[in-house]
Amino acid sequence: MQKRICDQRKWYEKKARSNKRSAKIWMGLGVIAYAVGFSFIVVRIADPAMPGWPTEPLIVIAASLIGWTQIKKFNELASAYTLTAHEIGLTADLITDANSDEAFSSAVNEAELAFSRERTQWVARQNN
Repeated sequence: MQKRICDQRKWYEKKARSNKRSAKIWMGLGVIAYAVGFSFIVVRIADPAMPGWPTEPLIVIAASLIGWTQIKKFNELASAYTLTAHEIGLTADLITDANSDEAFSSAVNEAELAFSRERTQWVARQNN
């Protein structure tokens, strides 16, 4: 049981880090695209004679990048995985500290409930 809990905790921690990193990357790309688009607009205002730059498509790309981050819910997933990893860590302590069969059984049930809660939340997110 201890190995299952340890493996699960590592998996949830890894997924939390991955989603947090993805959120930063996609949001950063969106912000960069907006900044470049804004600078194109400023240059166009400063020198209207300058040949046109692809400002509109760049703004569309920036909005799409930000929208992608919202659709994928990277931040929400990172928070959910972090919480589950934390709950699993707490149940690991309960199992380690269990000094009777009843305490051990209760701790195992708590661990399984933590896995089950996250699975239920995951299914609910998929349906939204």
